Amino acid sequence: MVKGAKILINVLFIIYIGMVMFFCFYKFSSTGIDLGSYFLGIRLDRYAHFIMFFPYPFITWLTCRYSCERSFCHRYAIIITLLTGLLFAGMTELFQDWFFSSRQGDVMDYAADSLSIVTGTAIVALAGHPIVKIIDSLFSKS
Repeated sequence: MVKGAKILINVLFIIYIGMVMFFCFYKFSSTGIDLGSYFLGIRLDRYAHFIMFFPYPFITWLTCRYSCERSFCHRYAIIITLLTGLLFAGMTELFQDWFFSSRQGDVMDYAADSLSIVTGTAIVALAGHPIVKIIDSLFSKS
């Protein structure tokens, strides 16, 4: 992979993690946004959590595959992606409960996060390698 793409993946990973942490710890009650209403019997907050954590497997898998120099990361990128995603989601919920009086950790939020991470990881496991091969062939020097 091109060095510039490797830097881009690392920067995107850092920006993504920062944004997730901001949205997990920010107090939205002061904005007038009501995530407590329901759509199709599911609280809007759960949809927000699903959407927020859905990119995690994609960016983490790319980071493991292209930014990590160790063969362990390359070989077990899917497992690393799944486990770190579930850990990251769990830690955000615990940190909300422990360190932020304006936020509460919620098991159902964690369930939405986990469902999102498992779904994204399954997509990466099925389609990640073929898509990367196509992208690599488009950008490789022939």
